[in-house]
Amino acid sequence: MGTAVESRMLAIIDKEEIHDRLMRYARGIDRNDGALCQDAFWPDALVDHGHSKFKGESIGRLFDDVSKHNTHRQVHYIMNLVIELNGDLATSEAQSWYCAETERNEVAYLINRSIRYIDRWEKRDGEWRIFHRLVVENWNRVDAVAERVPNSEDIAKCKDDKTDPSYMMFELTRRGEKPPLEYPDSDKNYISASTRYDSGGFRLRDESRNR
Repeated sequence: MGTAVESRMLAIIDKEEIHDRLMRYARGIDRNDGALCQDAFWPDALVDHGHSKFKGESIGRLFDDVSKHNTHRQVHYIMNLVIELNGDLATSEAQSWYCAETERNEVAYLINRSIRYIDRWEKRDGEWRIFHRLVVENWNRVDAVAERVPNSEDIAKCKDDKTDPSYMMFELTRRGEKPPLEYPDSDKNYISASTRYDSGGFRLRDESRNR
């Protein structure tokens, strides 16, 4: 294998590790899992949000406790991602979209924020972690929830902590367990699906009217 090809492969591995830590960090925020968030930063890291700054070693405690405020079912999407490597140092710019619900005076609101994580990474003992983060905002808005998709109350809901069903799924795989699956009545579910609402809350078109 040529030196150039080997260098490219090692760069791909390094970038994949950085990407993986960002994905786990986002999951950690959404589940208020301090350990997952902590894993992305070196203890001596500086995390600068402008209005507040934190040291890397305190991030886990922050998301375990302080971040459990009035928002719920929050989601952090990591979208456009650029990573530039320079030896054992790297810089990444990750576009993030934050969406969550909150209540004010018994009215539900949807919070949307478009932010960017500008991170400087350092590879120590073979592992990449952030040693400096700058968070910048593109835009934000808060909108009252006018309506919800009908029958959405019957859909399984995510949890803002480790009771989320994803933790059970991961743990089963770690234990190498594959319990038998219980399958539903296909005919019954076909009827349910054929009479459902679409994602906008409207009834599906009755094709018989077009015949």
